[in-house]
Order: sequence, then C-alpha cells, then structure tokens
Amino acid sequence: MRGQHLISREEAFKRAERIKKEYEIIHGIEFQLYTAYIPLDRVIPTQGELSEVKLLVVLQEIKHGYDAPIIVLECRGDYYVIDGHHRAFALRKLGFPEIEAIILKSRKDISLGVVETAKKRKLTSLDDIKIVRG
Repeated sequence: MRGQHLISREEAFKRAERIKKEYEIIHGIEFQLYTAYIPLDRVIPTQGELSEVKLLVVLQEIKHGYDAPIIVLECRGDYYVIDGHHRAFALRKLGFPEIEAIILKSRKDISLGVVETAKKRKLTSLDDIKIVRG
C-alpha cells in the first residue's frame, strides 16, 4: 500500500481552479466554482474501475480524518466526478449519505464530454464501478 499519494484539501482546490480555467478555454464560456455537500446517490462516475489497493488506503485514511473534497461537474442536476472516484466510492461504502464537493457549473447549457463518457460506459451511479486488483 506504499506509494499511494492522496490529494490534500489544498491540492483539491488548486486542481479545481486549474480544471475550471481549462474548461473555460475549451468551451469559450465562463464556469462557476463553488463548494457544497451533495448526495452520494446523485454522483455519477466517469471511470468504471478503481484500484483495490488505493481504495483500501483511502478507506483507512478517511477513518483517520482524511477530508479532501471531490471535484464534480454539475450538469442538469447530476454531478459527474472529474476527480475523487475513490473518495466518493469509499464514503458510499462506509454509509455516508453525502460528500463535500467542489462543483463546476457551466453558465450555459452545453454538451460536455464527461457526460458523454459516462453514458458511453453505461455509468449511472457509484454502484456501477468495479474494483480491480492492482
């Protein structure tokens, strides 16, 4: 389990700012950035597999106070994970009803790649994620 770097709260906020700037350049529109607690049953993954080793590290660290928020893209009332799949999955497995998130939201209704990725991979909830060894 050595060698697993977990993002800190500060790193999560810096990463969210960087992602916001990238999305604004790519889409040519402004994105809003804010934090909130969101229901885990409204979180949609954009990757279908998670590392069992990293998940075990995250579960252990959460028990010791690890609290970095996930980063999501809000689209039509759903929250698509951009960063933090292991954290969201771990909290769901531990029975938490919600998670702290840094939320990116477009000021206009546009088509976004992460939404298409989730649809293409048939990912509709955290329950669709498979845990793989490694």
